[in-house]
Amino acid sequence: MDTQTLLMANVLLFALYAGVMLVNARTVGSTTGAMQFAGANLCRGAALLLVDMKWLHVVPPGLVQALTGMLAVGGLVLLHQSFAELLERGPMMRWVQIGMMAAITLGGVWLLMFPQAAPRMAALLYGVLGVQLVVIAAVVFRFSGEEMGLPGWLTGLALSGYAVVQLMRAMVTTRYGRPEFPAQNAEMTQIWLVGLLLSSAAIAFGYMALSTARLRVELMWRAQIDELTGLLNRWALKRAVMQEIQRSKRSKSEVAMLMMDLDGLKEVNDATGHACGDVVLQAVAGVLQETVRAQDSVGRVGGDEFCVLLPETSLTEAMTVAERLRAEVEELVVQYRGDTVRVRASLGVTSSSISGLSSQALMDHSDLALYRAKRSGKNMVMAASLEERHEDEKESDQVMMRRQRPRLGGEHAG
Repeated sequence: MDTQTLLMANVLLFALYAGVMLVNARTVGSTTGAMQFAGANLCRGAALLLVDMKWLHVVPPGLVQALTGMLAVGGLVLLHQSFAELLERGPMMRWVQIGMMAAITLGGVWLLMFPQAAPRMAALLYGVLGVQLVVIAAVVFRFSGEEMGLPGWLTGLALSGYAVVQLMRAMVTTRYGRPEFPAQNAEMTQIWLVGLLLSSAAIAFGYMALSTARLRVELMWRAQIDELTGLLNRWALKRAVMQEIQRSKRSKSEVAMLMMDLDGLKEVNDATGHACGDVVLQAVAGVLQETVRAQDSVGRVGGDEFCVLLPETSLTEAMTVAERLRAEVEELVVQYRGDTVRVRASLGVTSSSISGLSSQALMDHSDLALYRAKRSGKNMVMAASLEERHEDEKESDQVMMRRQRPRLGGEHAG
C-alpha cells in the first residue's frame, strides 16, 4: 500500500472513530471523556489532511508545518484528557501535556520566522508526540485497575508502541542532510503510517472497551451500595458475611457482628422532616466508616439500622468496638438549617463463639441482643448469650418436628 493511500485511510478512520464515539456517547447517555476523545481524533485527522494538501504551498513557508504540529499535539492533549476523565483522574499529569503544547507553539513561531529550520521542527514535533504518548500510556497503565485489566493493558501497549515509532521518527529526522536520509525517511514514513493505522484502531477499541468496563463496574457498585449513606446494602453485606464465614472456616478464626439501631430518629423526622433524618443517617454512616477498621464491612440493613461485620474479632473485642461506636454516636452533633440534632444508638453484639459460623444465626442473635438493649432503656450495648442460641436451636428443632409429623388422614386412612 502506497503512502498516499495509507495517509487517506488514517484520515477516514480518525473521522470514523470520532463519529462512532459521539453516537455511542449520545446513545448510552455518558459523555465522560467521549467529547475529548472525538475531538482528539478530529484534530489528529486534520493534521494528517494538512500533510496531504499539496495546494497549500501558496501560504507562507512553514505555516502548514506549524499548523500540523499544533493540531497533532493538541489532539494528543485531548486524548490524554479523555483517558484521564474516563479513569476519573481529572488533571492527572495535565501539566506535562500543557508544557508540550507550549513547546510546539513556540516551535511553530520559530518556524514561521526561520523556515529553513523545518527539519529541526519536525524532529522536535516527533519527540514531543512520543513523550505525550508515553505520558498517556502511563496514566492508562497506572489507573485502569483490576476491573478494567485486559482492555487497559492492551490500550497502554498500543500507546507505548506508537510512542516508540514517533521517537524513531525523531531520530531519523535528525539525520537530515545525510546521503542515507531519503531512503531511511521513506521507510520510516511507511512504518509510521502502518503503526498509526494499527495503534489508532487499538486505542479506539480499547477506549470503548474501557468505557464499557467502567460502566459495568459503576452498575455493580450501585447494585451493592446504599445510595443515601454510601455503605453496603443488605444484599452486598450478606455476600460479604458469607465470604468471611468461608474464610473463617479455613483459617479457624473467630468472626463477630454487631447490629446498631438509632434511638430517636423517628422523633427527628417528625420534628424537622425526613431531609434532616437523611442528613443524620449520612453523619452516622460517616462515624461508622471512620471508627471501624479497613477490613471490616459496614452496611445499612434498614431505615435506621446498621450492621458491622468484624473479621478475626472475639466477642469481648466486638463489645469494645460497639461501645466505642455508641459513644461516638452519642457525641455526634448534626446542624441542620439552624437546628441542633442529636441521636443515640442501641447495639447488639454476637460472635461465632456464640452463634457459630452461620450468617443467619449471626444476624438473628445480634438482632435479638439489639432489641434487648432497646427494651432495657436504649443507648446501650448488649451481647448475645448462649441461652439465646439454645432457644433459637430449640425453636428450629420444633419447626423441623412439625414438618416431619405425619398428617392426619395420610396414605393409610380408610
